[in-house]
Amino acid sequence: MNYTYLLRCADDSLYCGWTNHLEQRIKMHNSGKGAKYTKSRRPVALAYFEAWNTKEEAMKREAAIKKMTKNKKEALAAELRIIISPAKKMQVRTDYLPWKNMPVFLDRTQVLKEKLQSYSEQELKKLFSANDSITHENYLRYRDMDLTRNLTPAALSYVGIQYQYMAPHLFSEEQWRYLGRHLRILSGFYGILRADDAVVPYRLEMQARLAAGGAGDLYGYWKDAIYRELYRPDGESGRRCKVLNLASKEYSKAVEPWLKPGDEFVTCIFGTLTDGKVKVKATEAKMARGEMVRFLAEQNAMGFETVKQFDRLGFSYMPELSDESRYVFIVNDKKIDVSYTKNKQGHVN
Repeated sequence: MNYTYLLRCADDSLYCGWTNHLEQRIKMHNSGKGAKYTKSRRPVALAYFEAWNTKEEAMKREAAIKKMTKNKKEALAAELRIIISPAKKMQVRTDYLPWKNMPVFLDRTQVLKEKLQSYSEQELKKLFSANDSITHENYLRYRDMDLTRNLTPAALSYVGIQYQYMAPHLFSEEQWRYLGRHLRILSGFYGILRADDAVVPYRLEMQARLAAGGAGDLYGYWKDAIYRELYRPDGESGRRCKVLNLASKEYSKAVEPWLKPGDEFVTCIFGTLTDGKVKVKATEAKMARGEMVRFLAEQNAMGFETVKQFDRLGFSYMPELSDESRYVFIVNDKKIDVSYTKNKQGHVN
């Protein structure tokens, strides 16, 4: 594997290089045995990298990055955040990794919990548009709910097609750390969650017409709070953030209306090409979104260039159908290839 990389130096400048051994090359820079540029400016951190199959690809990308303005290099080095939707079905799971953080908006979740606890079973049925069994299950959940007990890391708590293909319970510790840093799950109940945030099972879709906090629905309740937290500068480095949108429209709607000029927000579309038009099938899109998260975690992806390399389930990036804010992936031969996922046993459909 070959790499193109950016090093942050002590004077806040960015040095670009390429190598076929990233860890070793960074050690050389840190010891003063790297490039003349880094000897005088003292590198302090790896700011960004991209993985390439060949030396030629890495060198070509290095040349392109070196021609970029400082602002464009800083955009590359921005912290990548990936947003996905939750699933309706949830579970309590304590057999893998413990949760790490409490959700950032837990006080606002408490308000919603108390509101839902005031609802009768019939009122909940109307709110959820659910059958009697699901309604009764969640009526009991809210009646007995304690937001500080029986907790599960968010990425392990949701059960659905997207999470089946993401398969976070099969991640290595390094990949799980990647999720904790880069993945954000949008939620009508919690607002926004990190992968290792502690959650309890609940049912509340973002589009539910729940009046709370003086608002007529959840979009009004959360206002720009989810957006602000999503784009909050990285706490460790202070870097600004860029967002890859793998969420459904129902959930991305909690972010997109608040976007400001200069915010980097790229949406992935997974579909088939029919009569010159991109057709999106819900199930296939959910599968691809989950696989994309897994792919990015396995690649330790730091930017959008790695996103374009996604080639799983038969999907390929189509530059001629894409632009700076929309990446389109088309499935080959209009058929999803699931053969390589057979090793992911133990998934819950």
